[in-house]
Amino acid sequence: MKGSFVIGRIKGIEIEINLSWLIIFGLITFTMATNYFPQNYPDLSPVTGWILGGTMAILMLLSILLHELSHSIVSIKQGIGVKKITLFIFGGIAQMDKEPDNPIQELKIALAGPAMSLILFIIFTFIYTLLNYMGVESYLIAPLIYVSSVNLIIVLFNMVPAFPLDGGRVLRALIWHFQGSLQKATKITSSLGNIFGYFLVFLGLYIAFTGNVLNGMWFVFIGWFIRQLSESSYQNTVMTDLFTKIKVSTFMSKNVISVGSHISIEALVENYFYKYKFTSFPVIDSDKVIGMVTVENIKTLNREDWDRTIVRNIITPISDDLIVHPENNVSAAIKKIFQNGIGRVLVMDGEALTGIVSRTDILNYIRIHSQLEE
Repeated sequence: MKGSFVIGRIKGIEIEINLSWLIIFGLITFTMATNYFPQNYPDLSPVTGWILGGTMAILMLLSILLHELSHSIVSIKQGIGVKKITLFIFGGIAQMDKEPDNPIQELKIALAGPAMSLILFIIFTFIYTLLNYMGVESYLIAPLIYVSSVNLIIVLFNMVPAFPLDGGRVLRALIWHFQGSLQKATKITSSLGNIFGYFLVFLGLYIAFTGNVLNGMWFVFIGWFIRQLSESSYQNTVMTDLFTKIKVSTFMSKNVISVGSHISIEALVENYFYKYKFTSFPVIDSDKVIGMVTVENIKTLNREDWDRTIVRNIITPISDDLIVHPENNVSAAIKKIFQNGIGRVLVMDGEALTGIVSRTDILNYIRIHSQLEE
């Protein structure tokens, strides 16, 4: 996610915080230090109020992190890798390598987060109850009461049966299990997510018009975010399901334009890049594919070296993330296209170049499919 910075790794998972989280951190700290503590504990020093407000924000951050870590650890145990967790203004999101393969996996992963938040609610409630019984000053217990309440709200909110919330994922798993169709289950729960998103938007507008503008706009933003995510999640599921059924051989472009390894960069630019308007080409040497040449490769050279440098000297050598087999599905091609950074993969049967699949091919297919299915 843009505007994020990494703070560390846990269990091999990269943890990053988006700059938007700083808005929440600052808002919680400021509100508690200038409003809550002065009103409820007028004798408390301002410095202590700011420290306790910051403590509340940090405990909230840790609660959301543990919630997402629970999803991620269960996901890894189910054989689905997790690259990173991002904490941002609306909570947190774990970047999984793929969707669950079956409804049982989905159910376990979905329930892990709310289960952790429920456990945290019980732990913090027990701690602040014990400290209160021991006679500890109530203002020192306030952060624990606050984060306990936050975790309970996280459980209740996330268990609303609307995708992409955890409750929506639980419902999706159940529909998937009984109906046997991930696409159908996603369509139903995404529709519920869309409805819930609109509900929050209208609720937020009502709250704003009754005078509480800040809280009202917060509901509007959350509702808009849920609605957008539910719609995009359904489209992604449809495309993933579709592309797992299509073989690369039926999807690829067959008339591949390749370049010889010994032509000059000057000739390459004039006769290929400007002529065909592609950003990369496969490179052939003695009837064998040896790599790809891209605009980025050329940019590493000085302009005056173009006429005395041959293509072979600047190519990206052939590697596994540049190749797919004709019998692979399109999802495998998509994965490699976004991994290699070139935007294309070569379709090869042994050493024979039979076709090519580009990011543009995929995007055009998605655009046409979306228009026809509206």
